[in-house]
Amino acid sequence: MPSIPKSFFFSTRFIILSNGISNRPPPWLVNALGFVPFAVLTAIIVPAILLDPADQTIALWDNPRLFAAALAIIAALVTRQMITTIGVGLVALWILQWAM
Repeated sequence: MPSIPKSFFFSTRFIILSNGISNRPPPWLVNALGFVPFAVLTAIIVPAILLDPADQTIALWDNPRLFAAALAIIAALVTRQMITTIGVGLVALWILQWAM
């Protein structure tokens, strides 16, 4: 019984690494994989900005993270520098959290 999982894992890796099949993915897969970073970053960033950590509800008007993110996006579009974007976002978040 223990040899079945071993042979299964060996055969799956052997098929992929051998020259029996093409090593290039099809063009439709390469095209679809281009959207993966946007989808993953959106799934991570949007809940972190919109959800209120206290009660897990969507906060729009009294949310300092939303306004800080908007200022960071503007800074990113204007300067095209990552460190400036991070700095503007952090400073804006600190000031907005202090003010609200």
